[in-house]
Amino acid sequence: MSDDASLVRQAQAGDVAGLGELLERQRALLHAVAVGMLGAGPQAEDAVHDTFLIALRRIGELRDPAAARAWLLAVLGNVCRAQLRRTPPAPMADVPEPAPASPVDEAIDRLALRDWVWTALDRLSPPLRLAVVLRYFSGASSYDAIADLSGVPVGTVRSRLNAARTQLADALLETAAERHPAPAHELAVATGVAMTALQHSGDTRLLDDLFRPDLRFRMADGVERRGRDAYAAAVVRDFEDGVTARVQNVVVGADLAVVELWLDSPPDQPLHCPPATTQVHFHDGRMTRRIVAHYATMPS
Repeated sequence: MSDDASLVRQAQAGDVAGLGELLERQRALLHAVAVGMLGAGPQAEDAVHDTFLIALRRIGELRDPAAARAWLLAVLGNVCRAQLRRTPPAPMADVPEPAPASPVDEAIDRLALRDWVWTALDRLSPPLRLAVVLRYFSGASSYDAIADLSGVPVGTVRSRLNAARTQLADALLETAAERHPAPAHELAVATGVAMTALQHSGDTRLLDDLFRPDLRFRMADGVERRGRDAYAAAVVRDFEDGVTARVQNVVVGADLAVVELWLDSPPDQPLHCPPATTQVHFHDGRMTRRIVAHYATMPS
């Protein structure tokens, strides 16, 4: 039987089964500690599930593999204290061992964990999957932002996340040893290249092979419209006004992608657009059929 340090090294080398075994091995201890801090019931179980999700994203940052148990207990303690303060779960807050310079998203790619995550995420219903992706893998992680992008009340977001946490944590452990097909990275790369080229050329034909002709989209005014040409024209108008877009982060799944962009207004119109947007692209692996955008608050 491998010790914890060996399992951590396996996970950091890209063997997701090692991480799955490590988490399952520590589940009973983590649950006992959570019960001691929060009492028996759903809160303790939720705390353990949140700890698993944090470990999934941060295992590459654990410098001392032999300290895996202490690290997991420290993460759990922070999660439990957050619950005791009655604040919304903050899966990325107060985690021991600060993140290195590379973004967490890149770390997941480097460790070959992303496909495992999406294999587990695919076991969730589409509404639960969207809530989890936004909460744990994007900057649009507030309940208000998730509600806006999902088109549901905040209370529904809370309910979906409560249901999804348990299902996802269990699915990650169940799928650790499975074969993990890669999601639609090619579509995301092609879309990014096309949008960058569109920004410089204004040639809307670049989107013809990527977005469906009957594309539905929702932009800053919150009104849902239809038509690839209408979307392309709206984007080109912003570019012609001097707006520039810079990709901050992309999260790709089997049927959706989350694209986070910085938006720079032209110098003579500093309030032309919000400073950032998070877009959810719903796709079939070949073409995007719907885009929903959430915008950062305009500066005063």
